[in-house]
Amino acid sequence: MNVAAKGLVAAVLAMAGAGCSAINIPMAPELQITQAGVLLLSCMLLLAAHGLNQLRRRAVMQRQEALELLRQQEHRYRTLVEKLHVVTWEMSYPSLRFIYTSPHAADLLGYPASHWLSPDFLADHLHPEDHRRVLDSLRDHALTQQQQSFDFRLYRECGDYVWVRAIINRVTSQEYEAASLHGLLIDIQEQKLAEQALRSSEQKFSSVFHNCPDTIVLADAEEGRLMAVNQTFEEQFGISMSDAVGHTATELNLWSEPGTGPRLLALLLTRTKSNVELEFRRADGNRFTGLLSARPVSIDGQPVLVTVIRDISALKLTQEQLRLSEQKFSRAFHASPDGLLITKASDGMLLDVNEGFTRITGYTRAQAIGSSTLALRIWRDDADRTRMVETLRRDGRVRDMLSQITTATDQVRWVEICTEAITINDQECMLSIARDVTERLEMENSLRQAATVFENTTEGVIITDSSGNIAAVNRAFSQITGVDAADAIGQPLRMLSASVEDQEVVAQASRAIREQGHWQGESWNRRPNGELYASWSNVSQVLNVDGSLSHLVAVFSDITPLKHTQARLDHQAHHDPLTGLPNRTLFEARLRESLHSQALNHEEHIGALLFIDLDRFKQINDSLGHPVGDSLLQLVSQRLCSVLRDIDTVARHGGDEFIVLLPNLRTDTDAAAIADKLLAVFRAPFICAGHELFVSASIGISLFPTDADDVNSLIKHADAAMYRAKNQGRNRYAFYTSDLTASAHQRLEMENDMRRGLERNEFVLHYQPKLDLSSGKLDGAEALVRWNHPQRGMVEPDQFIPLAEETGLIVDLGRTILNIACAQLAQWRDQGLTAPRMAINVSGAQLIGDHLVNDIRRALAKHSLSASQLELEITEDFVMNQNREAIVLLDLFSSMGIHLSIDDFGTGYSSLAYLKELPLDTLKIDRSFVAGLPGNHHDAAISQTIIVLAHNLGMAVIAEGVENELQRELLLEQGCDSIQGYLVSRPLPADEFANAFLRRAPSHQPSQPV
Repeated sequence: MNVAAKGLVAAVLAMAGAGCSAINIPMAPELQITQAGVLLLSCMLLLAAHGLNQLRRRAVMQRQEALELLRQQEHRYRTLVEKLHVVTWEMSYPSLRFIYTSPHAADLLGYPASHWLSPDFLADHLHPEDHRRVLDSLRDHALTQQQQSFDFRLYRECGDYVWVRAIINRVTSQEYEAASLHGLLIDIQEQKLAEQALRSSEQKFSSVFHNCPDTIVLADAEEGRLMAVNQTFEEQFGISMSDAVGHTATELNLWSEPGTGPRLLALLLTRTKSNVELEFRRADGNRFTGLLSARPVSIDGQPVLVTVIRDISALKLTQEQLRLSEQKFSRAFHASPDGLLITKASDGMLLDVNEGFTRITGYTRAQAIGSSTLALRIWRDDADRTRMVETLRRDGRVRDMLSQITTATDQVRWVEICTEAITINDQECMLSIARDVTERLEMENSLRQAATVFENTTEGVIITDSSGNIAAVNRAFSQITGVDAADAIGQPLRMLSASVEDQEVVAQASRAIREQGHWQGESWNRRPNGELYASWSNVSQVLNVDGSLSHLVAVFSDITPLKHTQARLDHQAHHDPLTGLPNRTLFEARLRESLHSQALNHEEHIGALLFIDLDRFKQINDSLGHPVGDSLLQLVSQRLCSVLRDIDTVARHGGDEFIVLLPNLRTDTDAAAIADKLLAVFRAPFICAGHELFVSASIGISLFPTDADDVNSLIKHADAAMYRAKNQGRNRYAFYTSDLTASAHQRLEMENDMRRGLERNEFVLHYQPKLDLSSGKLDGAEALVRWNHPQRGMVEPDQFIPLAEETGLIVDLGRTILNIACAQLAQWRDQGLTAPRMAINVSGAQLIGDHLVNDIRRALAKHSLSASQLELEITEDFVMNQNREAIVLLDLFSSMGIHLSIDDFGTGYSSLAYLKELPLDTLKIDRSFVAGLPGNHHDAAISQTIIVLAHNLGMAVIAEGVENELQRELLLEQGCDSIQGYLVSRPLPADEFANAFLRRAPSHQPSQPV
């Protein structure tokens, strides 16, 4: 059979197979077809064609029925889908144009359904990132018969996009032999957002889990087997995740201490644990410390332990280092000698202070901590703290700020402050170091002063090096020594030693410096020009810490003027400034030396001490004035020295007293001979300030060692002998005898008795009347003091008045006499008697100052007396004293109405020209002139002259010591106004005087005081 036949058979069979079941006809490799076979085959083909037509008609009918059923189902499906919140659609292929969308399409993108049907709607609204993928996927799905789905993004009308999921089916149209796509669009925006949030959460968890610096382990809560570990676990323990998962920590040998795993697992199952500090072991065997925190959770119903392990090895190391640092800081903080304090920057509150702070400020830590520096008033000036804070904020630190602080005891101290800013508990604080620099500033000030003094002091300063070479000198060095500084610096110190006059001083100084480290003393030196000068030097060693010599410091001053002044002062200290004679101090030194020499050498010679007192010198001094008295003393000293030996010493003992030392005498006759020479120098008159003065002297002599062998006793004995010479009539000398000591004791005893007598009112007054010669009537009375001594009886005034004047008791005694006399006048007045004018003797000592005026005023006022009832009798010597103070005092007495008279007139040295200027009322002729009347024509002439003189000056005259009638008659004849004496009456006690001379007053009226 040929090939054409074979093709025909195959085609028949194929057509038949299209409508019925497949028939397998085995074909022989080589089929032999005959003519009959061809016919048979043709018949079979005709039968097959008819059958095929029948089959086709049935198939068409079935298809139509199926399509109708499909349209019905599709209608129901569309109706159902349209009721769902999804978009159904149908799209042509290959144009990919929507040909149908359900109404929900408008809700999905905001476009109406008609817009969806426009060409390229899908392509225009695809997200750029999804554009190619979606179109390619649609074309790929069109070629397959499988239902597929994929997600993509479409832009909404509002501009944002929405995630949708497309479910696609391919449909082939038999009528047009074309394919179309239809399916669903489901809004999966929320799902995508949830998935995205989940992925983000999973990414975050994974990132946190694996990138967490702490080790995180998820373990089975029942057995503790590791379910998951992070990368930090692998890095920390050196075990990979694959090796760790499924094993327990014990199996992995993670615990440093055996048995920790089961014990910890049992503990963690009961409660949550945080920050459990444990020791862990790495795979390489190294250990580290970690803080373990675990919390049980449930994952998919399975109990899991979430465990976090933080490696705190570095922290532990840091903590240890911090502890050591804090320990060091604390030790340094509290051991620092400086004051350390930590304060808040805002208000200055003290957070901590050290002992240095308490030592500087005086506040204890308890007082300081919690208080502020402002509250404690530590800052003397609060502006200093403000300045410190501003500097800290501007510069970041404060360095060496000087400030004054006030301590707890209100002392002011200087401190130097350094401050750093620190932060404590997120608060700005300050760490300050306060160093007490009070002493340093004082030292620096002292150094500056020392430097100033070094250059400006009048004392020369030399500083040498350890070799003794001059390193520095000041200006005063050149001024004193005459050596230029340039010539001295670098030269050895011994260069200056050559200028010292006494080289023994240099040797002594060198030895002292070498042995004792210092020397001071004086020396005479010579300048380069040959001038001598005296210097006082002080040389000291300055040593290094090891005791070796660093340098020498010599300070010296020019004491040449001082030596001259010292010589002058020494002379003044040991010589009387008025006469230039040795004074008592020098005299006693020489006497002591003479006594010592005599005792040491056992000399057979004797010595004598002469005590010289000028007779009646006080009258000259008081009458002619101190200048005349001083001139007289100078002349006397010259005359005394002129007759003495060179080895003798004459000294002024005081006042008008001179004392003479006569050593190396053979006998007491030699002392007497020298005493005669000394008395002889007084025979010639002394001319002083135009006055010719005749002066005598009384000399007392004591011998040594006969009378005494000590200074005080010899002077005391000579003084006693001098008083004997005076008592013997003056102008003579007397040797000391032992009885004079008893006399001196008596005088001392009498002085003490007088003091007690004044206290005990032992002194009384007797009154002697004054008689008017012309009328024979009472012209007044003189109050004369008597001492009613408890042992000696009534003592006459000549026995105690001189002693009272010598000791100064005359002032108190005069006040007592005044008060008794005034009281007596008041008593007589109160008795109705005519009281006479009362005359009271006044000593010169009472007329010095104003105390006598005050005493008189008080006495007159106390007894209501008139000043005219008093009369003051003043010695001629005092009245003639040309002292303006005395004249003023006499004028005051006269202006008060007190009667003034001169007592003992004619015995002194009156100046008639001066006498007329004094406010005197009466001259009283001394009894020495009255005693010779009427037989002595000299006394008569004197009395007559006095009377005439007084009357010419307008004064009354009274004569004292009148004892017989012839004297009274002569005085009356000469014109004397009044007399006083035993002829009239002896001095009488007050009662006897009143009975004898006072009469009752016609009118008993008390007198009015001045």
